[in-house]
Amino acid sequence: MKPLFAFAAAALLSTTFILISPGLSSGTQILHRSAPELGQQSELVVRGKVVGVRSYWNDNHTKIFTETTISADESYKGRTGAVVRLTQLGGTVDNVKVTVSGALLWKEGEEVLVFLERYTADTYHVSGFSQGKFTIERDPATGKAFVNQAPSAG
Repeated sequence: MKPLFAFAAAALLSTTFILISPGLSSGTQILHRSAPELGQQSELVVRGKVVGVRSYWNDNHTKIFTETTISADESYKGRTGAVVRLTQLGGTVDNVKVTVSGALLWKEGEEVLVFLERYTADTYHVSGFSQGKFTIERDPATGKAFVNQAPSAG
């Protein structure tokens, strides 16, 4: 939760600074993490299929989150049940869309390898903001798996 909170706080402060000081620009940096660093810093590393994606308002109706449910086929680090729930800021609810630059896109049925950090007692978020999601594509003829860095939403 700390990296996501730090990112959100930095983004909020950057936006506030831009609104207060027109003409000046500011940005947020996300440090690159290698695969070994992602593995070391993650609590859970799982391969599985996305079985659900839903966006929802928080209790105060001030933020939109997207919850992604993954059916875990294999765990390479950490212990998990059959299903893993991920949470990320942003999504679309009731014709209101909240976009977070660099947020991940999720599609039901896609096979993924994800590096995860604890978000709440029963949910995770992707390590390295968007760096910890890899899509798995399979050769239709051989079934051989190919792992690709997942693109972000923007």
